[in-house]
Amino acid sequence: MKKLIVIIVLVLAPIVTQAQSFSKYADMKGVSSMVMTNEMFKLLADIDFESEDPEVKRYIQLIENLEDIKVLSTNDVSISGEMEQDVKSFLASSSMSKLMSFKDDGKEVNFYSKPGSKKGSVSQLFMFLNGKEDGKPMTVIMSITGDIDLKEVSKLAKDLEVPGADQLEKVEEK
Repeated sequence: MKKLIVIIVLVLAPIVTQAQSFSKYADMKGVSSMVMTNEMFKLLADIDFESEDPEVKRYIQLIENLEDIKVLSTNDVSISGEMEQDVKSFLASSSMSKLMSFKDDGKEVNFYSKPGSKKGSVSQLFMFLNGKEDGKPMTVIMSITGDIDLKEVSKLAKDLEVPGADQLEKVEEK
């Protein structure tokens, strides 16, 4: 029995450690953070929109299927280096696959995903942006979990004004 418990702890420890490695940044000085949970999405979806606009309906359908969105960003070079190391560790131990990467206007952007329940969807979309914006260093980690339609998620990220959201459109093109 003790062996079983030790094995379970050893298997789950990297997963728990990685989840905590990003949450440590949420309250860190020099880091901007935004976390939206499924409770917020439920509230948004429950709002009675009296609109027959198909775009509004698609937006509601998208947010009903999300579990959470986490965005962490910093302009601090030392925190950026720490974030980069945590992202590398996270990706090495996760089942994420790279969707795409590119360099654009002094920024390097990488998108990763976990497969979803159907074609064209993913269960997690992860973005790591590192570079400069307006001459300042910038690092952004974004994680979206849920039943994510890649064609629709860029609209949500733009509405939330997530740094690098404009790059999500390029994921659709892939």
